[in-house]
Amino acid sequence: LRMEWGVWVGLAVGATSVPLLLAVVRELRLSGTYLGNTMIAFAAMGELVTIGLLSIVEINTKAQGDTALIIEGVSLLVGLVASAIFIVVILRTLLFWFPGVFRKIVSHDDPSEFGVRVGFGMMFSFIGLSILAHVEPFLGAFIAGAMLAFVIRDKGALEHKLSSMAYGFFVPIFFIHVGIRLQITPELFMNRGLDILIVIAVMIFVKFLPSLLLFFRGLKLNEVIGTTCLLAAPLTLVIAIMELAVHNNAVTEEMSAVVITAGILASLVYPSLSRRLLRDAAPPSGAATQAHPH
Repeated sequence: LRMEWGVWVGLAVGATSVPLLLAVVRELRLSGTYLGNTMIAFAAMGELVTIGLLSIVEINTKAQGDTALIIEGVSLLVGLVASAIFIVVILRTLLFWFPGVFRKIVSHDDPSEFGVRVGFGMMFSFIGLSILAHVEPFLGAFIAGAMLAFVIRDKGALEHKLSSMAYGFFVPIFFIHVGIRLQITPELFMNRGLDILIVIAVMIFVKFLPSLLLFFRGLKLNEVIGTTCLLAAPLTLVIAIMELAVHNNAVTEEMSAVVITAGILASLVYPSLSRRLLRDAAPPSGAATQAHPH
């Protein structure tokens, strides 16, 4: 077991992801509001940084200190990002010249589901490119989603369709796979219960410090704490990071179980607390979206 375990655990504890936060934002009808947009943008930036750092950490772990392999891995990663930027420029140009094609992508009544096919085509293409670049496939999927979001600003029904496929099919399969392998036993709580509580506490502490920047965006104290609680529950990324750490022999199965168990409990506690804190910020049903009063 190499000494990188602290880096992997630190990355998992400090990870930030969008899905859970986005679900709560929609549940509280904050979509389109100043608060909701600020929360999503803050989480998206955190997720981008987390995935970027994860890719670099994995490259370094696989290289085992070999400078040549590290340079090669980083070069391939930069090449993957550069290719995505190049394709985005091309797609933005095509959007200007052929707007009808892109309107079909976001159409809600297209029987051929052209938009869904384009989304899956981009996802699988960049998963393949990420494999060629020797980085994790979910980085390619993330890049494909970011490209769609940047090229098509008004996503219409496409976002809802892709979200339905993700949360209704792919995410459950991922959790079933992880659940089968995860060793959460009464002995784990008895022997490592304090460690689990410490990890849960650290998860929210490390998110609160950068969340203080939200005060400069005009958010109130309850809104900042509510956002912090949602950022402190990135369960999918915590599981993915720990799975990669175990795969690379950077952490033990027991350490992985401790961090994932903490992530599960955090995802149960913190979102519930966030809903209570943000309840007053939710606009009344049927009310029009308004700008933030600050």
